[in-house]
Amino acid sequence: MNAPGFWEWVFLAVLALLIFGPERLPKMAQNAGEMIARFKREAAGTLDELKAAADLDEFSGVARDLRETGEELRRSVDVTAADRPREKPHSAVMGGIEPRAAPPFDPDTP
Repeated sequence: MNAPGFWEWVFLAVLALLIFGPERLPKMAQNAGEMIARFKREAAGTLDELKAAADLDEFSGVARDLRETGEELRRSVDVTAADRPREKPHSAVMGGIEPRAAPPFDPDTP
């Protein structure tokens, strides 16, 4: 759905003028503007309160600790893996029997 164009706004303005009359329409527009401004103020205040409640400073220390712990775990796994000899993984295909490689494809063979 597209935003209303110029002629749609003109049509809505004329329709509102016919429905509400020239006496009440300016007062209704003023009330609508005040309600929108009040809504914006409340939304901004609520957003500020949520940001203050989140207080991301206390979470940055936790994130740093988690990063350090992850790095320590990674280093310990790397050291443990380097100490063990490399083993060939067990094949689950055909009861542990390795499948043979397929012969090379020759397009000239009938």
